Amino acid sequence: MVRSVDSPSMSQHQMALLEHALRELSNIQPCGWDVIPWDLQRSFETRMGKDAWTGLPDLMTLREAALTIVLEAIAHTGEFANDE
Repeated sequence: MVRSVDSPSMSQHQMALLEHALRELSNIQPCGWDVIPWDLQRSFETRMGKDAWTGLPDLMTLREAALTIVLEAIAHTGEFANDE
């Protein structure tokens, strides 16, 4: 689990988002769209392709979205940018 002690400037949402991204990438547990909490789904969804037929997130890009989230956290960009 990502802890606020390691990065005191991260919000609870940012920590949860990063934790779910890392779980998806490392396969710590079987993940998928249904196990991502609804408040984090939009963050993943904005980084994923859309299925042309359903308009829903393309689950084939879930891992790519997770990797993007991790890279944004490292680079302090996107949702992880320091707004100060």
